Amino acid sequence: MSYLFLFFRGRLQIIHCRLDEGINTYQYAMECQTDWKDLHHLAYWEILWCRVLQRDWKQASVMAQKLLDGNNWSKATYCYMLASFIFEDNNELATDEVVSLYKRVPELKIRLAGKSIPLEKYAIKQCEHFLAQQWLFLPGLELLYLMNGFYILAHDPTKLNATLNIVNNAINDLVFCHQNDLYYIDSYGSGLLLRGVLLHFLHQYDEAHKAFDEIIPLAKRFDGKSFLVPTAIFEKGLIYVGLKQKQKAIECLQKSLNDYKDYQLESRLQFRINAAMQTVKQMDN
Repeated sequence: MSYLFLFFRGRLQIIHCRLDEGINTYQYAMECQTDWKDLHHLAYWEILWCRVLQRDWKQASVMAQKLLDGNNWSKATYCYMLASFIFEDNNELATDEVVSLYKRVPELKIRLAGKSIPLEKYAIKQCEHFLAQQWLFLPGLELLYLMNGFYILAHDPTKLNATLNIVNNAINDLVFCHQNDLYYIDSYGSGLLLRGVLLHFLHQYDEAHKAFDEIIPLAKRFDGKSFLVPTAIFEKGLIYVGLKQKQKAIECLQKSLNDYKDYQLESRLQFRINAAMQTVKQMDN
């Protein structure tokens, strides 16, 4: 059976949050195709995110290590993922291995066509935060959000609620144990963003808005080039899009697009804004 056919079958299974089925399909695809080993890297990448969705940090680390060892697309990104997954698996302890991996990330950055990879720039900034305070706020789940993984969790309310509980508990721990951290406010903002997105998917719209609204006044307290405020405004816009409140959606999306410049992962967010605007244009007035 064709490797690519199996790959896309696995992708479809994952999109519907049938994670174990997807993993089995990818493993079978690799068994069926042994001539072009580089094609296996596509499966490693997909299995990695399945494991993150399952919060199986140990197996996610295994996939990240395979990519770091064998794939040259962005070793800095793979190294950051590996460090973050081990950190999560170690109950957020800054072991020597974790510290060493985070220190290694900036050394691995590359430029494509003369430009830095946005995800690498994000990873390097996160490493700076970690090395300054020996801790990060749920780095694995933040990566999952950035990869739009919460849309997959949306197919399983049980997993959504479990993830929300993890985020809420982490925010409580942050408030009680990490207020003296150098980047406490950034961590708190990340927690609010994750909480808001999960509440949105659980159709708790008022609570989601509260989380996003708490982020916006903190703009000047976040580390430079933070994506949290424009992303929070964008996520508010998505709630209005889903509720077909066209004017409010347009206001949020345009504000996110026009009022903020030169922040981390800007092109990624602009792409999402433009996609949402296309949806808005198709709404009935």
